[in-house]
Amino acid sequence: LEQFIDTTSLVKDLNAPYYQSLNRKLYQASLTLIKNSRDIIPLKRLDTLSIASVSIGSTMPSPFQETLKKYAPVSCFQTSAVPDESEMIKLMSDLQAYNLLIIDFQNTNIFSWKNYGVSNEAIRLIGKMAGEKQLILNMAACPYLINKIPDDDRIRAVLVSYQDDPVMQEIVAQGVFGGVEISGSLPIKLPEYADYTPGIKTSKTRLNYAGPESLGIERKFLYPVDSIALDGISRKAYPGCQIMAVKDGVVFYDKTFGYHTYDKNQVVRNSDLYDLASLTKIIATTPALMKLYSSKDIDIDYKLSWYLPYLKDSNKEELIIRDIMAHQARLKPWIPYFQYTLGDEGYVPGIYANTISEETPVRVAENLYIRKDYSYVIYDSIRNSDLRDTLEYKYSDLGFYLLVPIVENLTNQSLQEYARDNFFKPLGLSTMGYHPRERYPLDEIIPTEDDKFFRKQLLWGDVHDQGAALLGGVSGHAGLFSNANDVAIFMQMLLQNGNYGGEQILDSMVVSEFTKVQFPLNDNRRGIGFDKPLLEYDEDGPTCESASSRSFGHSGFTGTYAWADPENGLVYVFLCNGIHPDASNKKLLDMDIRTKIHQVFYDAIEQSNHSLSN
Repeated sequence: LEQFIDTTSLVKDLNAPYYQSLNRKLYQASLTLIKNSRDIIPLKRLDTLSIASVSIGSTMPSPFQETLKKYAPVSCFQTSAVPDESEMIKLMSDLQAYNLLIIDFQNTNIFSWKNYGVSNEAIRLIGKMAGEKQLILNMAACPYLINKIPDDDRIRAVLVSYQDDPVMQEIVAQGVFGGVEISGSLPIKLPEYADYTPGIKTSKTRLNYAGPESLGIERKFLYPVDSIALDGISRKAYPGCQIMAVKDGVVFYDKTFGYHTYDKNQVVRNSDLYDLASLTKIIATTPALMKLYSSKDIDIDYKLSWYLPYLKDSNKEELIIRDIMAHQARLKPWIPYFQYTLGDEGYVPGIYANTISEETPVRVAENLYIRKDYSYVIYDSIRNSDLRDTLEYKYSDLGFYLLVPIVENLTNQSLQEYARDNFFKPLGLSTMGYHPRERYPLDEIIPTEDDKFFRKQLLWGDVHDQGAALLGGVSGHAGLFSNANDVAIFMQMLLQNGNYGGEQILDSMVVSEFTKVQFPLNDNRRGIGFDKPLLEYDEDGPTCESASSRSFGHSGFTGTYAWADPENGLVYVFLCNGIHPDASNKKLLDMDIRTKIHQVFYDAIEQSNHSLSN
């Protein structure tokens, strides 16, 4: 009997998430590495590389290029499928500043009589580039094209991905950086003249970007995340947000919602930068202390005054660094330094100027600069501030101001430089850093508060925290800007005991020490710099109920949150500008949005595990 198949939803059925995940697995299994001189793939020592990607046969950034940029700062170039001499000359000039080129073909085909869509001019261009730079080539075309590729030692690696399908392009880019392992074998005979092998295997060393199905997590269990995020926007807890979740090194949720501001002129993109606020404590300052502690350049059980002699003969002389970083050193929560610069009729004369000069070189905000020596006033205010009477947990920013000069005195670098050189560059964090205006256009930076009291302007690319602003945007408690992807990579490094990308960024024993509870007998949940779950769960605590006692992270006043849980390999990042346009907006906290979303991820993993077991 003839059977008729209803084709009404055929395309949808064939593209169901499960089949998309299967397709991705098949693509990954086929990816083949036939040359890997000096084991260049997966890429290592990102801080030594200046990388450019060239897509031949495209006028727009390819999925291959967009994925490369998730792992490191990569400058992207495109050239026509048949580049002429002038195009080649200009491109070669543009590539002078880079020491590694990653090349791929776009818009290829299966026809040998069309040279598989790769022109002789394109092959000649590869030869010219290989003559000057070390090069990685992604052959997104029929493998017989190998016979046309120049046999040049400067071509350090050759990948065969067989086609330029967008999903395959993403997987190849991940393979270059170690986001996926490479295990494919070439199905054809190799040319005898070239130094190729049928298939070289590599290991996974960095985050893998895939859907939840790759982990056995059912997509339907993640729908509440979207609902909670959108509800927050509709109730004006924030105009937009970025959310990322990672399980066992696999990014299974990566979405953006809403807009930069309530005028809805610019949607939030996953590349946009947010003001991280107090996440600075665990991404810059605390890691700096961790590294110095592992090298025995600092002892956190010494007195703070040992490293900062100007604190001697003050009430801060006996304070211990471990106590300070665990927020039980009797320090006041904060000091409103900026208020002392304001009078009844505006700014106190002699402190600020509306233009940069030798006397006022420190930028506070747009058209607002402060005296170069005003940092001494801030540190003197901390030195002379009163201490609280009891030795108990009380969150304070003040100690993290004082940790900065310690790092700088011991390293002969600014905190900004030290964090960049030791963490951000080796990890490939392209968005992470202080002073985002110096690195990115404004339309890629999310505004925070419309500050009508102190700076009298919309804060856009300048740090929101008033104290950090008076210090020029670089401090130990605030100042970093980043997107969710770079925060997630940093948290994943910590989750993996300081190891990421095949490198030991931080000593594993030090990570363990700093991320555990320090003073449980004093009813203090804190680690060293890191926040921890309450010793006994309370719905008003810093985490969701399912966060384990081994988990750690921090939140930020601007609306940020980052948490890692070694118990089940979960990393969660939520970034928003909940203080836009007004810092008095408490809806983000009142609605418990960040921790509710966190709980959904735990529930989704548990529900999926339960479904699989049944």
